[in-house]
Amino acid sequence: MQCVISSQAPVVQALSHEWYGKAVGVPVEFSFCVEGDFLVYRAAQKAAVVIHPEAQPGQFKEELWKYDTAEFFVADAEGKNYMEFNLCPNGAWWACAFQGPRQPLAGAGVPEGVETTGCVRADGWEAEAKLPLVYLRSIGIDVNTCRLAATCILNSPDYQFCTTSDDQSGEPDFHRPWSWAQADIQ
Repeated sequence: MQCVISSQAPVVQALSHEWYGKAVGVPVEFSFCVEGDFLVYRAAQKAAVVIHPEAQPGQFKEELWKYDTAEFFVADAEGKNYMEFNLCPNGAWWACAFQGPRQPLAGAGVPEGVETTGCVRADGWEAEAKLPLVYLRSIGIDVNTCRLAATCILNSPDYQFCTTSDDQSGEPDFHRPWSWAQADIQ
C-alpha cells in the first residue's frame, strides 16, 4: 500500500486489516504531510483504546507498543537507515533511528523538537506527531525520496498488528524497510 505525503490538505488513508488479513473492527485512519519544517503524521480511530498506564501527553516513553499505539516508519530511499516512531493516542511518544533491522543508528539520539498531541475519549481517539525534517536529514532521510509504512497495534492484550508494508509474511514484524513503499509525494 502506498503512503501519500501531501504538501496540501492531508490525504486520509486507512489501516483496515491486521497482519493475517482479517478485517479490524474499526479502521485506523492516518495521514502524512509536510507542514513547514515538519513531517506530520496523524492517526485516529473511532473505538476505545488501551494506553500505556505511564504514558504522559507530549512526553517520551519507552515500550508504548505494549499497548494500543499508532506508529510509522520512515526510511531512506534504499531502505537502509530508518526511524521508528510510536505515537500513543494521548500524545506520548517514542522514537529510535536504525541502520538496519533493529540495529540502532550510532549517535542518532532521541530527536529534538518533536511535537505531539493526542486526545482519548470513550468513543475514540486522535493523535498527531510533528517530526523535524532537519532530524530526518541528519540520519540520511529525505522525505522527497523516502520509504514509508504506517502501522498500528490495536486491541491489547489480544494484539492486532496492522501495517501498510508489502511484506506481511511470517510473524508480525514491522522492521522490514525493504518492503515499505516509496512515498507518494503530492
